[in-house]
Amino acid sequence: MVDRTALDVLVTSMAGRDGEQVFRELRERGKSPVETTYVASRVLGLSTAEAKAALFASDAWRDRREDWVRLHDEVAKQALQR
Repeated sequence: MVDRTALDVLVTSMAGRDGEQVFRELRERGKSPVETTYVASRVLGLSTAEAKAALFASDAWRDRREDWVRLHDEVAKQALQR
C-alpha cells in the first residue's frame, strides 16, 4: 500500500534535486517504481507519463530496464491478439 503522506514528505525534502539524484535516492530508500514516479513527477514538475519515461531511462533503474521492456512487449502482444 502506498503511503501518500510519507511520499509527500519526500517530495518536500527532495525539492531542488535533479532527476538522477531523485531516482537514485528513491531507489536506495527501497521505493517502488510507482512510488518513485509519484515523487519524481512532483519534484521535477513532470507529468506522470514523463516521470515514468524518465525513470525507465535513468541510470538508477537501469538494471530493471530489460525486464520492463520485455513486460511491455508481452502486454502489447497480448492486446493485439484480442
